[in-house]
Amino acid sequence: MTRFVLASLVASTLASAASASFTGFSVERVTTAAGNTRYSLYANWSASNLVFLNAYNWATAAGSNAMNARHQDMFTADGEVGTWMAGSSVSSTDRPEDSWVTASGLATSSGWGTALDPGFTNGGTVQDINNGAGWYDASPGTANPILAGGTQGGYRMLLAQMVRTGDDTGYVSNHSLKLAWKVAGTTTAIFGEGSFQFGVPAPGAMALLGFAGLAGRRRR
Repeated sequence: MTRFVLASLVASTLASAASASFTGFSVERVTTAAGNTRYSLYANWSASNLVFLNAYNWATAAGSNAMNARHQDMFTADGEVGTWMAGSSVSSTDRPEDSWVTASGLATSSGWGTALDPGFTNGGTVQDINNGAGWYDASPGTANPILAGGTQGGYRMLLAQMVRTGDDTGYVSNHSLKLAWKVAGTTTAIFGEGSFQFGVPAPGAMALLGFAGLAGRRRR
């Protein structure tokens, strides 16, 4: 889990300038029942009574490996690459092995309340999330509250699930994303941004990060 703690610290630093309540992104990595690798991307906050609005301007850093995200929805059954939409396009059985985004923390066929913005190439029917993509609350009349959870501020929301076929040996990709949310009962949007990483950094990269942290402590 150390690799994801490091990624979260970077995200927190970038986010602090935009909003005191947004503490950054965190990533959880598990092996699925089918033997694939699943990443869950969370946005974290340190304040309660917040409502999520949208994620936008997804960006992949130069030098990142291709995500090669796995899709297992009705679009793949028709011979297409699959979609980042969740909901009724994927069964509850297949959902843990599918890649999707959400503006509600859910991906169920009812209540997920998410739409892909025009920044998504081909309406979201793409294997990997492209630069400039985003998604938003498709049912603004029903607020998507940011709930208690996680250890990076006390409040979080699941924003995306990305699944890769098999293990992720040798895979690393770095990304950034911008967010908008508001205080419940208000109409003013609040903005924040941060970065995060999918994959397992090479041992040399981990050693450099450790050395940088040691050097920082010595300077203080």
